[in-house]
Amino acid sequence: MELARRAQMLALVTLLLCAVASAQTLRPANDPRNTAPTIGTGGPIGGPTGLFTVYDGQTLRRGEFTFSAAYSNFDRDPGNVDITEIPVSFQVGLGDYLEVFFNTDAYKQYKVNSAGRLGGAAQLSGFLLPNSFAGAAIVQGPIIAGGSRAAIFRPARGQITSGGFSGVIGQPFVQFPFVGGAFGGFGRQGTPAGDQQSQGTLGATANAGGGGSTFGAADNFPGIGSPFGSILPGIVFTTTTTPRGTLSPIITPTSFLEAPAYLPDAPFLSRTYGQTAFNTFVAGAKIRVTDVNSSTGVALIPFYRFYAEKGDDFNQLNRGASPAGDLGDFGGILAIDSRLARVANLSANIGYIFNSNPKATIGGQEFTLLDRPDELLTGIGFDFPVNRYFQPIAELRSTIYVGGRTPNSLQNNPIDGLAGVRIYPARYVGFSAAYRRHFNQQDREFGENIPGFTPSDDPNGFLFQFFIGRRNERAPDVLPNQPPVVNVTATGGTPIADGGTSIVVCPRDPSLASPANSQVQITSTASDPDGDTLLYTYTTTAGRIVGEGPNVTLDLTGVAPGTNVTVTSEVDDGCGCIAFDTTNVNVTECEPAPPVVVDCPTVTLSCVDSVNVGSPATLTANISGGDQNVTPTFNWTVTAGTITSGQGTPSITVDTTGLGGQSFTATATVGGYDPTCQNAQSCTVQVIGAPETARLFDTYGDVLDDDAKPRLDNLAIELQNSPTSRTTIFGYGGRTGDDRRRRNGQARADFARDYLINQRGIDAGRITTVDGGFREEAATELYIVPSGAAEPTASPNVDASEVQPRRAPRRRRGRR
Repeated sequence: MELARRAQMLALVTLLLCAVASAQTLRPANDPRNTAPTIGTGGPIGGPTGLFTVYDGQTLRRGEFTFSAAYSNFDRDPGNVDITEIPVSFQVGLGDYLEVFFNTDAYKQYKVNSAGRLGGAAQLSGFLLPNSFAGAAIVQGPIIAGGSRAAIFRPARGQITSGGFSGVIGQPFVQFPFVGGAFGGFGRQGTPAGDQQSQGTLGATANAGGGGSTFGAADNFPGIGSPFGSILPGIVFTTTTTPRGTLSPIITPTSFLEAPAYLPDAPFLSRTYGQTAFNTFVAGAKIRVTDVNSSTGVALIPFYRFYAEKGDDFNQLNRGASPAGDLGDFGGILAIDSRLARVANLSANIGYIFNSNPKATIGGQEFTLLDRPDELLTGIGFDFPVNRYFQPIAELRSTIYVGGRTPNSLQNNPIDGLAGVRIYPARYVGFSAAYRRHFNQQDREFGENIPGFTPSDDPNGFLFQFFIGRRNERAPDVLPNQPPVVNVTATGGTPIADGGTSIVVCPRDPSLASPANSQVQITSTASDPDGDTLLYTYTTTAGRIVGEGPNVTLDLTGVAPGTNVTVTSEVDDGCGCIAFDTTNVNVTECEPAPPVVVDCPTVTLSCVDSVNVGSPATLTANISGGDQNVTPTFNWTVTAGTITSGQGTPSITVDTTGLGGQSFTATATVGGYDPTCQNAQSCTVQVIGAPETARLFDTYGDVLDDDAKPRLDNLAIELQNSPTSRTTIFGYGGRTGDDRRRRNGQARADFARDYLINQRGIDAGRITTVDGGFREEAATELYIVPSGAAEPTASPNVDASEVQPRRAPRRRRGRR
């Protein structure tokens, strides 16, 4: 019933994954390699696409799926165990880069060839448990010795006759969980030797870090497990017996191991022949991280492995059902493959499996039976797809047990080599067959160094596989595309080498250019062996291309003489092949014109060195030489003063009013001659006389705005008549008064300034306002400041601390 339930669950998962898959993505037709699921077994999991046990970087494409069933036989140590598995798996591509898989053991069989018999030697600690053959073993004693439990020798269970003694010795038969039974007879003196004694009842105690730990140390099982902890005892290979008459003989171990010996995949195996089914399950995914059509594939394979049988079902664990990890195992593998040649591929793997511990409930408390090792997986494989039907494969892989774990006296880290072939009658169905050899099975040094140890005799195995599913159609075969050919030429000027041309431009006389419009014809002569339609594209280093197709025009208007222009014609057949060709066009200048002789005049100025202020200054420009056909023009400028007459003639008069103590420079520019001639001359005149000072133009008191405006109008007229002069406006506040302007001199000055700017159009840069402070009565002073004169200063006569605002009159209250 249990088997039927598991099979039904597997079928349901298969149907669910089939329903998810849809769509198609085509693989290249020239790739002879087909994809198939791995078989796994012997350490690596099966299921992801790859070789036999090595995974490649490929993934099933979206919509592809496979069902696989295999038969795998291999040997493992300790115990010279022959293992047969029938793994079944299902894979489906959920996308081009994502493949999910499920794997389980439909059948598993163990045949132990060196297990031990009643009273004989054993190589697996499971055969020494109280419910098994219970041969001689090293167990943990009940006495604390030096902070840890002593190792005690337990003779093999059975009838013994020695001298005058006849009786049963050794560990009595006790069913799992083994507690409550008698210790049996022991030889105990702190080392595995001494008299047999009965030491209480079997039990289980929590170890430091144990107590039901999922990933930590195993617990202690006095009288059952080894002194290192766990439920598994140490191994005894040979003993010696000393008769004592009618007393029980002294049995002493002569060859033994204090730590247990176990198969990591079936640590509690205690049957020489055991069978199980549907006990181990693996679910995972394969994620490709490189382009699906790349010759190098990189994939990540996370997976979860869990077990149907747990530590409380010891009958199944004695048959080798599983390691009974309580929480299951978590693993991840990095897979890389690369196409070395069309018919040769290399695949490499490295991965890690983090294993949980088997646990059981004993007396209402949970105990850890064994601290399982983690697994480091490595592998390398070569496959040779001779064609899409036949694919030889060779692999080398290893499993290394690492991490904190219960010691394994006879631990073997297997290294397997596999060689075989995979045959594909069709891309969606195939068969695999391979020979398997265990290169390091049961090191011979054990047989040499441990008396009573029996090495393995046949480390070889084999495997077969059948798989069927769905594969997308491949892309259709396409004949190799042949590139087009093209030859480009330029015409319209003087031919030059390589099909180019040379044109002449003449900026000074365009009529001498050749061709006259500076345009060159570009012609691309192209053909395609496959008859494909061609697309033409042009590039040029100067000028611009006009038109399209095989015949275009190169317009070189504005390109400087001396430029070498390269035109490239690109022809695309639309199937991935492109052809190029180039041609050159040289731009040259026409023959230079005869040099032009420029007849420039000589210009001199006649001016006095100095003049009294207010007196007019006369300056004259004299011309000698030059083209006699030119009528000269004159333009004068002065840095100060005013030109009162003569502008545009050879002689001017300058008014020097207000320039006392200053100088001015006059410049005459003569026009009408060639621009290259130097036709401007200057001279400087010093104005003698005292510099002018600012003068008070007007002042008014606390008047209305309309009364102040006529005074400001007069100031504006004065400023307009003297364009070089400026004005300074002082505003004074009165000693008393409640009006803002009467008390604020700046406000009075600003009113005058704003009126001059906004109403009379005086430039703001010619007006300066000053808050003059306070006087007895509010007042405004208007000053004219000639050019070069110093600014006037304010003259307040009331200190700001003496100013008193006038108290506002009291308002009368109305009658009620």
